[in-house]
Amino acid sequence: MHEVLAEASREPQACLHVPRPRPPILLLGHSLAELEAEIGAIHARSRDAAGRRLRKDASVLLAGVASYPRGGIEYSYWKQSTLEWLQTEFGEHLRSVVEHTDEAHPHLHFYVVNPDGGNVKDLHPGFRAAKGAQTPKEQRLAYNTAMRAFQDRFWEHVAGPSGLARLGPGRQRMSRAQWTRVKFGLPAQAALLQRAREITRGTGERDRQLRSFAHRTMLEAQLLIKELEAREARVLALEARLGLKLPAPDSNDPDKA
Repeated sequence: MHEVLAEASREPQACLHVPRPRPPILLLGHSLAELEAEIGAIHARSRDAAGRRLRKDASVLLAGVASYPRGGIEYSYWKQSTLEWLQTEFGEHLRSVVEHTDEAHPHLHFYVVNPDGGNVKDLHPGFRAAKGAQTPKEQRLAYNTAMRAFQDRFWEHVAGPSGLARLGPGRQRMSRAQWTRVKFGLPAQAALLQRAREITRGTGERDRQLRSFAHRTMLEAQLLIKELEAREARVLALEARLGLKLPAPDSNDPDKA
Protein backbone atom coordinates (compact mmCIF):
# COMPACT_ATOMS: atom_id res chain seq x y z
CA MET A 1 0.00 0.00 0.00
CA HIS A 2 2.80 2.43 0.88
CA GLU A 3 4.52 1.77 -2.46
CA VAL A 4 1.32 2.65 -4.35
CA LEU A 5 0.91 5.96 -2.54
CA ALA A 6 4.63 6.71 -2.69
CA GLU A 7 4.57 6.45 -6.49
CA ALA A 8 1.51 8.69 -6.68
CA SER A 9 3.15 11.18 -4.30
CA ARG A 10 6.22 11.25 -6.53
CA GLU A 11 8.63 10.23 -3.81
CA PRO A 12 12.09 10.13 -5.48
CA GLN A 13 12.77 6.39 -5.19
CA ALA A 14 9.21 5.45 -6.16
CA CYS A 15 8.93 7.22 -9.52
CA LEU A 16 12.15 6.36 -11.33
CA HIS A 17 10.10 5.68 -14.47
CA VAL A 18 9.16 9.37 -14.71
CA PRO A 19 11.98 11.47 -16.27
CA ARG A 20 10.85 14.80 -14.79
CA PRO A 21 8.40 14.11 -11.95
CA ARG A 22 6.09 16.84 -10.70
CA PRO A 23 4.01 16.79 -7.49
CA PRO A 24 0.47 15.45 -7.92
CA ILE A 25 -2.43 17.90 -8.06
CA LEU A 26 -5.06 17.17 -5.41
CA LEU A 27 -8.51 17.35 -7.04
CA LEU A 28 -10.72 15.81 -4.38
CA GLY A 29 -10.60 14.75 -0.75
CA HIS A 30 -7.61 14.04 1.46
CA SER A 31 -3.95 14.50 0.62
CA LEU A 32 -2.08 11.26 0.02
CA ALA A 33 -0.27 11.61 3.36
CA GLU A 34 -3.62 12.00 5.15
CA LEU A 35 -5.00 9.04 3.21
CA GLU A 36 -2.10 6.81 4.25
CA ALA A 37 -2.60 7.79 7.89
CA GLU A 38 -6.33 7.01 7.67
CA ILE A 39 -5.65 3.62 6.10
CA GLY A 40 -3.21 2.80 8.90
CA ALA A 41 -5.85 3.67 11.50
CA ILE A 42 -8.50 1.61 9.69
CA HIS A 43 -6.16 -1.40 9.50
CA ALA A 44 -5.33 -1.13 13.20
CA ARG A 45 -8.93 -1.00 14.44
CA SER A 46 -10.70 -3.32 11.98
CA ARG A 47 -11.50 -6.97 12.66
CA ASP A 48 -12.61 -9.81 10.41
CA ALA A 49 -15.85 -11.79 10.79
CA ALA A 50 -14.23 -13.94 13.50
CA GLY A 51 -13.10 -10.90 15.48
CA ARG A 52 -9.44 -11.25 14.52
CA ARG A 53 -7.19 -8.40 13.49
CA LEU A 54 -6.79 -7.96 9.76
CA ARG A 55 -3.80 -9.63 8.13
CA LYS A 56 -0.95 -7.38 7.09
CA ASP A 57 -1.71 -8.13 3.44
CA ALA A 58 -5.47 -7.50 3.76
CA SER A 59 -7.02 -5.43 0.96
CA VAL A 60 -7.59 -2.06 2.63
CA LEU A 61 -7.16 0.24 -0.38
CA LEU A 62 -8.93 0.18 -3.74
CA ALA A 63 -6.91 2.22 -6.23
CA GLY A 64 -7.59 2.97 -9.88
CA VAL A 65 -6.37 5.09 -12.78
CA ALA A 66 -8.29 6.93 -15.51
CA SER A 67 -6.24 8.42 -18.36
CA TYR A 68 -6.88 10.73 -21.30
CA PRO A 69 -4.89 11.14 -24.56
CA ARG A 70 -2.48 14.06 -24.38
CA GLY A 71 -3.64 16.98 -26.49
CA GLY A 72 -7.30 15.96 -26.46
CA ILE A 73 -9.58 18.99 -26.69
CA GLU A 74 -12.10 17.67 -24.14
CA TYR A 75 -9.67 17.13 -21.25
CA SER A 76 -11.28 19.63 -18.87
CA TYR A 77 -14.71 18.18 -19.56
CA TRP A 78 -13.35 14.64 -19.15
CA LYS A 79 -11.66 15.49 -15.85
CA GLN A 80 -14.75 17.07 -14.29
CA SER A 81 -16.98 14.27 -15.57
CA THR A 82 -14.60 11.66 -14.14
CA LEU A 83 -14.72 13.29 -10.70
CA GLU A 84 -18.52 13.39 -10.77
CA TRP A 85 -18.77 9.79 -11.94
CA LEU A 86 -16.37 8.49 -9.29
CA GLN A 87 -18.37 10.23 -6.57
CA THR A 88 -21.57 8.67 -7.91
CA GLU A 89 -19.96 5.24 -8.21
CA PHE A 90 -18.22 5.06 -4.82
CA GLY A 91 -19.97 7.69 -2.71
CA GLU A 92 -18.42 8.52 0.64
CA HIS A 93 -15.89 5.70 0.26
CA LEU A 94 -14.04 7.76 -2.37
CA ARG A 95 -11.33 9.38 -0.27
CA SER A 96 -8.92 11.05 -2.69
CA VAL A 97 -8.35 11.86 -6.36
CA VAL A 98 -5.05 13.27 -7.65
CA GLU A 99 -3.93 14.33 -11.11
CA HIS A 100 -0.60 13.56 -12.82
CA THR A 101 0.51 15.58 -15.84
CA ASP A 102 4.16 14.48 -15.96
CA GLU A 103 3.78 11.27 -17.98
CA ALA A 104 2.88 10.48 -21.59
CA HIS A 105 -0.85 10.91 -20.93
CA PRO A 106 -2.49 13.02 -18.22
CA HIS A 107 -4.32 10.78 -15.78
CA LEU A 108 -6.17 10.67 -12.48
CA HIS A 109 -5.48 8.30 -9.58
CA PHE A 110 -8.46 7.58 -7.35
CA TYR A 111 -8.51 5.86 -3.96
CA VAL A 112 -11.38 4.13 -2.17
CA VAL A 113 -11.43 2.85 1.43
CA ASN A 114 -13.88 1.07 3.72
CA PRO A 115 -13.73 2.78 7.13
CA ASP A 116 -16.25 0.35 8.66
CA GLY A 117 -14.92 -3.08 7.80
CA GLY A 118 -11.43 -2.37 6.52
CA ASN A 119 -11.48 -4.83 3.60
CA VAL A 120 -12.41 -3.06 0.36
CA LYS A 121 -13.21 -6.08 -1.82
CA ASP A 122 -16.92 -5.55 -1.21
CA LEU A 123 -16.53 -2.11 -2.81
CA HIS A 124 -14.83 -3.53 -5.92
CA PRO A 125 -17.51 -4.23 -8.57
CA GLY A 126 -15.76 -7.36 -9.84
CA PHE A 127 -15.00 -9.00 -6.49
CA ARG A 128 -18.45 -8.04 -5.19
CA ALA A 129 -20.13 -9.80 -8.11
CA ALA A 130 -17.90 -12.88 -7.88
CA LYS A 131 -18.63 -13.27 -4.18
CA GLY A 132 -22.13 -14.56 -4.90
CA ALA A 133 -21.00 -17.18 -7.44
CA GLN A 134 -20.33 -20.81 -6.57
CA THR A 135 -17.71 -22.38 -8.85
CA PRO A 136 -14.45 -20.79 -10.02
CA LYS A 137 -15.84 -20.64 -13.57
CA GLU A 138 -18.97 -18.82 -12.39
CA GLN A 139 -16.84 -16.47 -10.29
CA ARG A 140 -14.68 -15.54 -13.31
CA LEU A 141 -17.78 -14.97 -15.43
CA ALA A 142 -19.42 -12.82 -12.75
CA TYR A 143 -16.20 -10.84 -12.25
CA ASN A 144 -15.67 -10.18 -15.96
CA THR A 145 -19.32 -9.28 -16.55
CA ALA A 146 -19.32 -6.81 -13.66
CA MET A 147 -16.09 -5.18 -14.81
CA ARG A 148 -17.36 -4.79 -18.37
CA ALA A 149 -20.47 -3.14 -16.96
CA PHE A 150 -18.21 -0.88 -14.86
CA GLN A 151 -16.31 0.17 -17.99
CA ASP A 152 -19.57 0.62 -19.91
CA ARG A 153 -20.83 3.01 -17.23
CA PHE A 154 -17.60 4.99 -17.41
CA TRP A 155 -17.82 5.23 -21.19
CA GLU A 156 -21.49 6.23 -21.11
CA HIS A 157 -21.05 8.98 -18.54
CA VAL A 158 -17.45 10.13 -19.13
CA ALA A 159 -15.44 8.75 -22.04
CA GLY A 160 -18.10 8.82 -24.75
CA PRO A 161 -19.15 12.44 -24.17
CA SER A 162 -15.41 13.29 -24.05
CA GLY A 163 -14.81 12.01 -27.58
CA LEU A 164 -13.28 8.61 -26.77
CA ALA A 165 -14.19 5.27 -28.37
CA ARG A 166 -15.38 2.41 -26.18
CA LEU A 167 -13.02 -0.09 -27.87
CA GLY A 168 -9.83 0.30 -29.91
CA PRO A 169 -9.29 -0.94 -33.49
CA GLY A 170 -7.63 -4.17 -32.40
CA ARG A 171 -10.57 -5.31 -30.27
CA GLN A 172 -13.00 -4.52 -33.09
CA ARG A 173 -10.73 -5.99 -35.84
CA MET A 174 -10.83 -2.80 -37.88
CA SER A 175 -8.55 -1.82 -40.71
CA ARG A 176 -6.62 1.45 -40.45
CA ALA A 177 -9.09 3.10 -42.84
CA GLN A 178 -12.09 1.92 -40.84
CA TRP A 179 -10.52 3.12 -37.59
CA THR A 180 -9.76 6.51 -39.17
CA ARG A 181 -13.43 6.91 -40.10
CA VAL A 182 -14.45 6.00 -36.55
CA LYS A 183 -12.04 8.57 -35.08
CA PHE A 184 -13.40 11.29 -37.37
CA GLY A 185 -16.87 10.54 -36.02
CA LEU A 186 -15.88 10.74 -32.34
CA PRO A 187 -16.21 14.56 -31.99
CA ALA A 188 -19.76 14.42 -33.35
CA GLN A 189 -20.48 11.53 -31.00
CA ALA A 190 -19.10 13.55 -28.08
CA ALA A 191 -21.22 16.60 -28.93
CA LEU A 192 -24.35 14.45 -29.19
CA LEU A 193 -23.71 12.66 -25.90
CA GLN A 194 -22.88 15.92 -24.11
CA ARG A 195 -26.14 17.42 -25.36
CA ALA A 196 -28.06 14.35 -24.20
CA ARG A 197 -26.39 14.64 -20.81
CA GLU A 198 -27.32 18.32 -20.54
CA ILE A 199 -30.93 17.52 -21.40
CA THR A 200 -31.00 14.74 -18.82
CA ARG A 201 -29.54 17.05 -16.19
CA GLY A 202 -32.02 19.78 -17.13
CA THR A 203 -34.92 17.36 -16.86
CA GLY A 204 -33.67 16.19 -13.49
CA GLU A 205 -33.35 19.78 -12.28
CA ARG A 206 -36.87 20.61 -13.44
CA ASP A 207 -38.20 17.52 -11.69
CA ARG A 208 -36.40 18.58 -8.52
CA GLN A 209 -37.85 22.08 -8.75
CA LEU A 210 -41.38 20.73 -9.31
CA ARG A 211 -41.07 18.40 -6.32
CA SER A 212 -39.77 21.28 -4.22
CA PHE A 213 -42.66 23.52 -5.33
CA ALA A 214 -45.21 20.78 -4.58
CA HIS A 215 -43.67 20.24 -1.14
CA ARG A 216 -43.75 23.97 -0.34
CA THR A 217 -47.35 24.22 -1.55
CA MET A 218 -48.38 21.30 0.65
CA LEU A 219 -46.71 22.88 3.69
CA GLU A 220 -48.39 26.22 2.99
CA ALA A 221 -51.78 24.49 2.63
CA GLN A 222 -51.27 22.66 5.92
CA LEU A 223 -50.36 25.92 7.67
CA LEU A 224 -53.42 27.64 6.20
CA ILE A 225 -55.70 24.82 7.38
CA LYS A 226 -54.24 25.05 10.89
CA GLU A 227 -54.69 28.82 10.87
CA LEU A 228 -58.35 28.51 9.79
CA GLU A 229 -58.98 25.83 12.41
CA ALA A 230 -57.44 28.05 15.09
CA ARG A 231 -59.52 31.02 13.92
CA GLU A 232 -62.71 28.93 14.03
CA ALA A 233 -61.82 27.72 17.51
CA ARG A 234 -61.36 31.34 18.67
CA VAL A 235 -64.74 32.33 17.19
CA LEU A 236 -66.49 29.42 18.90
CA ALA A 237 -64.82 30.27 22.18
CA LEU A 238 -65.91 33.91 21.86
CA GLU A 239 -69.48 32.86 21.07
CA ALA A 240 -69.50 30.60 24.10
CA ARG A 241 -68.32 33.42 26.39
CA LEU A 242 -70.93 35.83 25.03
CA GLY A 243 -73.70 33.25 25.03
CA LEU A 244 -74.19 33.68 21.32
CA LYS A 245 -75.41 31.04 18.95
CA LEU A 246 -75.99 31.68 15.29
CA PRO A 247 -79.40 30.41 14.10
CA ALA A 248 -79.34 27.46 11.75
CA PRO A 249 -80.79 28.09 8.27
CA ASP A 250 -84.46 27.13 7.81
CA SER A 251 -84.52 24.41 5.22
CA ASN A 252 -88.17 25.25 4.39
CA ASP A 253 -87.44 28.87 3.59
CA PRO A 254 -85.38 29.20 0.38
CA ASP A 255 -84.63 32.84 1.11
CA LYS A 256 -83.07 31.91 4.45
CA ALA A 257 -81.25 28.88 3.21
